[in-house]
Amino acid sequence: MMAVKFGIVKTLSHFFSHFRYPASLPEDVALDLGVDLPRAPTFCKFIEALSSPHLYSKKLYKLMSKEEVERAFSRALKRENFRSTTLFSYFFTEGWLVLTLYFDENKKLQRLYVQCPSGLGIKEGFDISLCPKYYSENFLVPSHF
Repeated sequence: MMAVKFGIVKTLSHFFSHFRYPASLPEDVALDLGVDLPRAPTFCKFIEALSSPHLYSKKLYKLMSKEEVERAFSRALKRENFRSTTLFSYFFTEGWLVLTLYFDENKKLQRLYVQCPSGLGIKEGFDISLCPKYYSENFLVPSHF
């Protein structure tokens, strides 16, 4: 009974989120990145949570192949592939949020940079830390990262 109530609340919450975020949802970004984020009441709070230095992806890891990385992003509204970068874009009422993934000459992931919409009085961009594969697979976050 409790599980049914929780499911209904979650479905209604998701439905009403689309009124605030008509195109992309913060959870779309979180699911594609493989991160756990608290439900943020505002876009600025969402960016604040996303930019935490303690945030690590459970899905992406340093030196991951470009093909694997690109398969992980299924919820982005726009995808642009270049030789050493791939951009995934999500649209919010505040503007476009762009994730830029940088790859080395062997097509291995080196960096994940988030570019925020400008003019909101928030960070315009920041990196999300990438752990080595071992830590990512075992959901461990080493203290030196």
